[in-house]
Amino acid sequence: MTRGPGVAAPRRLAAIFVLLIAATAAARAQEILPFSEVKAGMSGTGLTVFSGTRIDEFKVEVIGTLENIAPRRNLILARLSGGPLAETGVLSGMSGSPVYFNGRLAGAVAYTWGFAREPIAGVVPIQEMLTIESREPPAARTSSRLPEGAGAAGRRWLADPAALPAHFASWFDRLPGGAGPTGLAPIGAPLLVRGMPPDVVDLLRPGLARAGLVPVQGGSTAKTTDGRAGATDLLPGSGVGIALVQGDVEIAAVCTVTYRDSDRLYACGHPLLNLGPTELAMTTASVSGLMPSLESSFKFASSGTEVGVFRQDRATGVFGYVGRKSRTIPVRLELQPERGRPRRLAFEVADDPFLAPYLLYAAMNAVLSSEEKDYGTLSFTYKEGSQIRVEGEEEIVLRNLFAGDLARLYASGTVAFLTQVLLDSEYRSVKISGIDLILGTSEERRTARLERAWVSRDRVRPGETIQVSIGLKPFRGPELTREMRLTVPPEVPPGRLLLQVGDASALARTDPEAGDEFVPRDLHQLVWLINHLRRNDRLYAVLVRADNGLVFQGERLPNLPPSVSQVMARPDTRGNVLRVQYRGVAEESLSLPYAIDGYRLIAIDVEE
Repeated sequence: MTRGPGVAAPRRLAAIFVLLIAATAAARAQEILPFSEVKAGMSGTGLTVFSGTRIDEFKVEVIGTLENIAPRRNLILARLSGGPLAETGVLSGMSGSPVYFNGRLAGAVAYTWGFAREPIAGVVPIQEMLTIESREPPAARTSSRLPEGAGAAGRRWLADPAALPAHFASWFDRLPGGAGPTGLAPIGAPLLVRGMPPDVVDLLRPGLARAGLVPVQGGSTAKTTDGRAGATDLLPGSGVGIALVQGDVEIAAVCTVTYRDSDRLYACGHPLLNLGPTELAMTTASVSGLMPSLESSFKFASSGTEVGVFRQDRATGVFGYVGRKSRTIPVRLELQPERGRPRRLAFEVADDPFLAPYLLYAAMNAVLSSEEKDYGTLSFTYKEGSQIRVEGEEEIVLRNLFAGDLARLYASGTVAFLTQVLLDSEYRSVKISGIDLILGTSEERRTARLERAWVSRDRVRPGETIQVSIGLKPFRGPELTREMRLTVPPEVPPGRLLLQVGDASALARTDPEAGDEFVPRDLHQLVWLINHLRRNDRLYAVLVRADNGLVFQGERLPNLPPSVSQVMARPDTRGNVLRVQYRGVAEESLSLPYAIDGYRLIAIDVEE
């Protein structure tokens, strides 16, 4: 009698369930070989993936041991052989491969030497990896390695937009690490990129290499919405992905599972970036090929279905939970060209305070390079609806225009830098619930230079209005004249005023009320300050006068008696103090369809 599919399917599911239970029980029963019992000459086996998802064995011979290479840190020196290792040497992507002697787990392949003539590896003792779990639950979401000055607020944040590309290019230079005095270094983790043009990868490559990440073009394995199916494949020796960006752009590191106990999983044997408490998606992985190299061979691999979350990134490996969902920052991007139909893309970046801004910058660059062009005249506009959504606070409204040769880098870097400022907030942990970007694109260079500025009169009385005329020279266009009207406040005393006319960056560099020493007093004020940053597509006219005031604890205290100002600004004063030699008394701005560049200063006398 023929059985129908309704009978066979439950039996297959039952068989898979039995295999999963057996694998879990075997992991729990895994016997550990202490470092003290490892001796030179011992022979054993290791597990890793050389092709697809099949776990292969390789041979391991102990050469010796290194004790106290760091505080409470030891290392097993081993010669690897078997499979393709004679040709490739130790492969990037093998880190975390478990090593066994007489069936007992001794540790994970984790270190190697550049340009080594033999596949010699450093094996991290398993006892040192298992201590990672003791760092759970994660502490508050902070990072000790955020770039210096990232949280400094005020209008000088974007005073020099030309510095943004360099800011992100040197992102990983702040991380310690690299090869030791003998050349010993963690095995580089292949960083799989998909949906990212080669020129963007080349832009990011130096910083990624500094962090021990090897960017390679990756594919994408079949993904399912049910992560439980893929979770059954994550066994010691399996490839495992650490997803940093998922969606229309994908960035993921790949290493190997070392040990699994029920839903707890250890991998890599060395840090990804040593982020400490983190939030990185755990995925399945598949190897599609090997690349032999004299410097560093690596695996071509693909990330698969999300099956869990890595919560710790420590010196002896990464640790996480199978079956749990990771936090991410969703990004929705709509490109609206002058000609053609809008294009919509979406991706999610890891919700880690150190990585998220850089990943956003990289993913945005990838999208804009792929969808637009890299060279020549180009302009991007943050249009209405562009925002950063912060839980418990007002939305960050993004309105600006970027034009010229570096427009793509500025459009990517600005939203990434503001994300960095928020996540580095000293007031409380910030949760960004989403980023929406509606970018108008144009293949024209929408820039204009401020040529001249003059006023209708340079002597006025309090309460009177000045007409400010401005001469602008658009790129490849005739000179234009625009006008603004600026009223002198009735309470302004007689004396000299200075009229500043210029673009947002120029005004930020000369702003008398902004300084590196001033920071907002709470997150609400930080959000307000970001929302009131000046824009590139506006021309500003600002009247300022001499003052003897302070900004104290976020509050403006103008016209203080000299004795009071001197006492409050002493170095031992507690709190947030900034001396202000000038103060703004009036400001107007003019919206223009160009990114403005230029600055003029005009003296005006107020008479009685």
